[in-house]
Amino acid sequence: MLELNQTHLDHDTHTDIITFDYGDSTSISAEIYISTDQCKENAQRFNVSIENETLRLISHGFLHCIGYNDKNKEEKNLMMQEENFCIELFHVKHMKNV
Repeated sequence: MLELNQTHLDHDTHTDIITFDYGDSTSISAEIYISTDQCKENAQRFNVSIENETLRLISHGFLHCIGYNDKNKEEKNLMMQEENFCIELFHVKHMKNV
């Protein structure tokens, strides 16, 4: 992840997720890279399950693909709200066909 971050984003830090968005206004096409080590560390730090943190990271990448950013405090707060909304969608119980 560090190498991807350095090579493609010119950031010299570790990260939990990198999203390469190739979509346009009519479609979503992306590559999302998630660091399993960072995911585990985040889960421990925020006292959530690894599954929940994985869903947060997947949601985070998806949200970037549909136009959300997290460059400033307001954007980060909105991103977090939307991540939480997405996580809840993953936990919706589907009814079996009757």
